[in-house]
Amino acid sequence: MSDGAPADGMRALWADAFRVQRRGVDPLAGLAGAIASCAPVAIGIATGHAEIGVTACFGGLNGALGVPRGPLRERLGWGLAAALGCLVAVALATLAQPSVAASVLLALAVVALATSLRTFGPNGGLTGFVTGAIYTITNGIPAGSLDVGARTGWFALGSLLGLVLMVPALAPSSPPASGTQTPLATVLADGARRLAATFRGDAALRAHALRLATLVAVTTLLYRVVDLSHGYWVPLTVLAVLQPDERASRVRALQRGAGTLVGTVVIALLTIATGAQWVLIAGQGVAAFGLFALYARGYFWLVVMLTPTALLTVSAVDYQGAGIALARGGTSAAGIAIGLAIGELFWHLGPRLPARTRTWLP
Repeated sequence: MSDGAPADGMRALWADAFRVQRRGVDPLAGLAGAIASCAPVAIGIATGHAEIGVTACFGGLNGALGVPRGPLRERLGWGLAAALGCLVAVALATLAQPSVAASVLLALAVVALATSLRTFGPNGGLTGFVTGAIYTITNGIPAGSLDVGARTGWFALGSLLGLVLMVPALAPSSPPASGTQTPLATVLADGARRLAATFRGDAALRAHALRLATLVAVTTLLYRVVDLSHGYWVPLTVLAVLQPDERASRVRALQRGAGTLVGTVVIALLTIATGAQWVLIAGQGVAAFGLFALYARGYFWLVVMLTPTALLTVSAVDYQGAGIALARGGTSAAGIAIGLAIGELFWHLGPRLPARTRTWLP
C-alpha cells in the first residue's frame, strides 16, 4: 500500500461525510418544523406548565422528523407509523423509568424491533430511528409530575401538530405518486409478512438489530448505574452512529462528531451570553428552522441543528449555562467511542448486511 493511501482514504471518508445529498434550502419545511418544535415549549412556559411544553415539544420535533419526502400517501403512512411508534416508546419509557432493569430490558426490545424496520428501506430506517431515539430520550429525562397517561397524551398532541404541519410542507419538494395505488390493507399485510420474514430469514439484518440493541442497552445500564447527568446522550449517540458496516459507521461518526462540536459551541456561546428564557426559546426556533430547512442536504446539517434545538429546549426550562453544552459534547464523544470500539469487534464476529440496506438512513 502506498504512503498516500491512508490520506486518500481519509479524504474519501470526509467527502462521503459532508456530501450534499440534495441542494437548496426548504424554507416551508423549516417554518413547519420550527412551529412544531418551538410553539409547544413557548406556550408551556407562558402558561406555567413547562414540563407539558417540553413533552409536547419533543412530540412535535419527532412528529415532524418522522415525515419523509415522497407522495402524499407515503408521507401520511410513514408519518403516522413514526408517530405511533414514538407514542408506544414514550409510554414504555415512562413506565420503565423507575426501574433500571426494566429500562435496560425495554431498551433492548424497543431498539431491536425498531432497527428491524430497515427492511423497508430508508423510510423504515427513519421510523425505526426516531422510535428508538425517543425511547432513549424519554427514559432518560425525568417525567416529573406527569404520569404515563399525561406524558403520552401531551406527546401525542405535539406529534399530531408536527404531522399536520410537515405533511403539506413537504408536498412541493416531494415526487408525485406514480402508477396504480395498492390497497392499504394489502400494503399492511405485505408489510407484516415482510417483517416476519426478516426475523426468520434475514440473519444479517437480525444480527445488526441485536448488535445495536445490545449496545444501547449496555450503555443505558452504565449511565443509570453511575447516575450520570444527561447520560442518555451516550446510548442516543451509539444509536445514531453504529451502522451495519465499518465504513458507514465511520462516516456517521465523523458527521456526528463534527455536527455535535459545532452545535455545542453555538449553544455554549448563547447560554454564556444570556439565561433569558425568551431569548433561548427564540434561539431554539431558529435552530429548528435550520434543522428542517437544511435536513435534506445531509446528515451533518441534521446534527448541527438538532444539537442546539434539543439543548435550547432543555435550557429554556432548566437553565444550566454552558454546562449542559459541555455535558452534551462529552457524552456524545463517549457514545461515538463506545459505538465504534465495540462495533469493530461485532463486525468481525457477525454477518454483514447486504448492499440493499446500505442506503442513507438516520
